[in-house]
Amino acid sequence: MIKLFDSDMNEIEKSFVAYQYDLYPLDNFSPFGLIMDDKFFPTSEHAFQYLKFEKTNREVANKILHALSPYEARGLAHIYKSTRDPNWSNIKYEVMEKVIRLKAEQNPMVKAALLKTDNYIIGEMCIDEDIDWGLDRYNYGENHLGRILMNVRRELAIKENTLEKRKALNNQ
Repeated sequence: MIKLFDSDMNEIEKSFVAYQYDLYPLDNFSPFGLIMDDKFFPTSEHAFQYLKFEKTNREVANKILHALSPYEARGLAHIYKSTRDPNWSNIKYEVMEKVIRLKAEQNPMVKAALLKTDNYIIGEMCIDEDIDWGLDRYNYGENHLGRILMNVRRELAIKENTLEKRKALNNQ
């Protein structure tokens, strides 16, 4: 679950309806697909888990690609963990950033949701308290997914501002 925080890590409350429109599109399990390397992935979770095996176990990678849900994709990756890319720990953040960037660039609703988070801190609240990717119930953790989302948000905002400036100059 994605949450927003102010600079003092006070949670910005969202109603359930607002969450569905404002934050859920940013979740890796949300139904916003992406195309990467001429392959369609139904969710960013599918893409991320697929990339763990793309070079080392094509059979598992294809099972993940065709998994019926992001939960199944993650479960398959866990089952076959021993056959994933041995360099995975060194590249996983870079890979996640690539996947998140593609998802935001290819889905206007995701891009809008990300830009709508303004300058708030984005936190991935991990049910299993995986404090590497997110935050635990005490808002403690490395929050790498949140950091990646904020980095992509910053890049998109810069691009948006540049486009707006170009349009303004062309209209003069």
